[in-house]
Amino acid sequence: MTTPIPEQIITQATVDTRIGKLEYFDGVPTSKTAEKVYDNLVFMRGVEAFLNGIPGASMVAIRQALRDAGATGSTIGVFASLMDSKSIFLTPNSETVYFWNWMDLKHGPMVVETPPNILGVVDDFWFRYVTDMGNAGPDKGQGGKYLFVPPDYTGKLPSSGYYIVKSPTFGNLLFGRAFMRNGDPKPGAASLKAGLRVYPLAQAANPPATRFIDLSGKTMNTVHANNIEFYDEINQIVQEEPAGAYGPDMTGQRDCLPRSAW
Repeated sequence: MTTPIPEQIITQATVDTRIGKLEYFDGVPTSKTAEKVYDNLVFMRGVEAFLNGIPGASMVAIRQALRDAGATGSTIGVFASLMDSKSIFLTPNSETVYFWNWMDLKHGPMVVETPPNILGVVDDFWFRYVTDMGNAGPDKGQGGKYLFVPPDYTGKLPSSGYYIVKSPTFGNLLFGRAFMRNGDPKPGAASLKAGLRVYPLAQAANPPATRFIDLSGKTMNTVHANNIEFYDEINQIVQEEPAGAYGPDMTGQRDCLPRSAW
């Protein structure tokens, strides 16, 4: 026989919150309240994944723009006559001779030869710093050979002649700037074409010619999506790169995010 609960100890309460009214019975959320709270947690997880995923999504957008332009592999894009408003980048200016290349290490290490007097940098697929090249790099602006090694690479590497750099991701952005001379971009562009090279280590004995394409005046959009497609951009990195390349805490946000949060 069930002992009836005295009416005076049964409590019911409501709380007005940002996500609406939450109802409790004897301190326990009702099923409707519990569903609402869990939906909010999922939404917050989606927001967190968005904020932490912006660097990677930005890289996916940059890669797509460079692929569309053809600036991948042993082809380098140069803003030979500077940049204008047709090209949408996050932090560009119209006074710099930029060069851009998407460097993929999936098929093995890649060599980058740099000319003197440039400012270059390589970032991984999550937009994290990998190394400087040129004036701020180990070649100190004198030019040199850099060897970029993919994650978990176990092959033999040269013992000398290269600045060896290991990247945590297969996809990498190679970009930087040469300098105008007396307001003229042509000397900077010429120096890049004379001395900047990108090719596979496997072909170092007889490297393929590095091609250059002019990006000035081209319509390019390198800014990530701000709608549902943002999560599709992030998914590209998750599927292509080693598990945990962004750290287990960050990767877990994306792997475990339910579709309902999108």
